[in-house]
Amino acid sequence: MPKRPKARRPRPWSFPRGRTFTLDNGLRVILHDLPGQYVVSAGLMLDVPLSSEPAGLEGVSLLTASTLGEGTVSHPGTSFAEAVEACGAVLDTTVGYSHVHALVDVPGAHLRTAISLLAEAVMEPQLLDADVERHRQLHTAQLEQQLATGAGRANHALRRALVDPAFRASRGKHGLPGSIAGVTGADVRTYHAATNGPRGSVLVVSGDFDHGVLDDIVDIFEHWENPIAGPGTHEVPTGRPPAAWLVDRPGSVQADIRWGWFTIDRQDPRWADLQVATNALGGAYLSRLNRVLREEKGFSYGVSLVNAPLRSGGYTYTHGSFRNEVVGEALTLMPTLLDTAADPIQTTEVARARDYITGTTPLRYATAAGVTVGVLSLIAAGLEPDFVEAQLAAYRAVTPESASDAAAGLVDTTAGSLVVVGDAGALEQPLRDAGWDPTVVAAGDWI
Repeated sequence: MPKRPKARRPRPWSFPRGRTFTLDNGLRVILHDLPGQYVVSAGLMLDVPLSSEPAGLEGVSLLTASTLGEGTVSHPGTSFAEAVEACGAVLDTTVGYSHVHALVDVPGAHLRTAISLLAEAVMEPQLLDADVERHRQLHTAQLEQQLATGAGRANHALRRALVDPAFRASRGKHGLPGSIAGVTGADVRTYHAATNGPRGSVLVVSGDFDHGVLDDIVDIFEHWENPIAGPGTHEVPTGRPPAAWLVDRPGSVQADIRWGWFTIDRQDPRWADLQVATNALGGAYLSRLNRVLREEKGFSYGVSLVNAPLRSGGYTYTHGSFRNEVVGEALTLMPTLLDTAADPIQTTEVARARDYITGTTPLRYATAAGVTVGVLSLIAAGLEPDFVEAQLAAYRAVTPESASDAAAGLVDTTAGSLVVVGDAGALEQPLRDAGWDPTVVAAGDWI
């Protein structure tokens, strides 16, 4: 029999270095040469935070981005989708709290065509009333579907529970239920004209491509002008006082639990320590929460503790689904499992978490799309691509003491905000027995 190959430590890895230049109109361009990545990824980040939505029109950013690919002045109607398909490309748009991304993946031989189509979608979309209305209906149904599930309702309620409602970050991309009901095609066109422009925007191209395309990039984008659209103004949200909500879902046999804290973003010097700590406490299969509440107690299929950073601030929270009859005991056990002041994180736990985080980082950037999306996401968060390697170094410097201190200082096991979605009749008393004083919210109401 052949000998089993010996496992060796992975070779040193570094994030791909990009070349950067800026056009006269303010558009920043970053190019990553990735030999062998023949499917090239090009992405445009528009500095359009959700906080730029006009009052009464929440969800207009989502509708605008969704409709960008429905036809352009040069390729009206379905001819735009046909042109994208003809060059073997896939074009998509996404909306975040601090940005809009327009992305295209295409074989390198057709990059010039795809870049032109990407520019058309952003610079000259038709944004017809009928297309806006169709996407409005789709997003309305999507939100209704999310809120019809315990987990979806809990996720929306948690954001409301942790972020001060004065800030846009306290509400989902759709806004509150019904927010987009009155958004019209005219609203979308006005919003696009007021927010989409080259200043503050970033184009990232990653892959194995002919550098002659650089001239095309300049030719295509240097004429993009919009004097009224500049870099977005990003909000700095704050948290809400701790509280507990029990969202009634009559007849549910399980409860969806979210217990969270308004914490920090990736620019905070404690970020690496908190990331390692949350992985050790609830981010891995053998983490404390999952080991006890899933493996030993059998209360749930899985329990996690995760970080959700915003551009400024963020939140850390536990999430899991539990049978009704064990909710009280689970909530009684959670504080003990997360209390790193009483039970500090051990050397083996830090090593396991650190190895996982540093070991999986290169995998996230293993493709051209991974690099493009990763860079755009970092810039949208107010960071630069060199953040990746700086954070890897920071993870390697985490100690049991620094991880324990970060968790103890940010994850206050005597407080935090609790959201439980389930049958209030079955759950209210167990929550009170566990030390919580929940406000019961009717199924159709909002916290």
